[in-house]
Amino acid sequence: MKHSTNINALIRHMNRASDFLRWLQDEGDALIAAASLLGGESWQKRARAVVVTARKGGNIAARRNALAALHRLLHGGYASLLEGQDAWLFSTLHPDDPRATSAMLCAEALDRGLRALEALRLAGITNFGEVA
Repeated sequence: MKHSTNINALIRHMNRASDFLRWLQDEGDALIAAASLLGGESWQKRARAVVVTARKGGNIAARRNALAALHRLLHGGYASLLEGQDAWLFSTLHPDDPRATSAMLCAEALDRGLRALEALRLAGITNFGEVA
């Protein structure tokens, strides 16, 4: 019974990772915009690299560190480290602004995607291209 439970859990994580990959492919522009808004041009480039990898069918699991950094950015983890114009944009973004809502939805998608990719990594699947 435990074996089938583990297989069911693995399939569930694979499905969640596939959903995340599709989200990156379809909604990646929202992630790029959120990264630009909250972190500036360098974060925009980082998000674009992740989205391009997803859209080209590359190994998204290899971008785990970039995804984790974007996750932290969207959750405000770097707010105190931003400087100049980037810090001003982050601090003046009103919670009711549609761009803030979009960034929040991106952060939630990253939450789900990173958890799924981590579960797959722990199961020994380090190339999401093998599963997708």
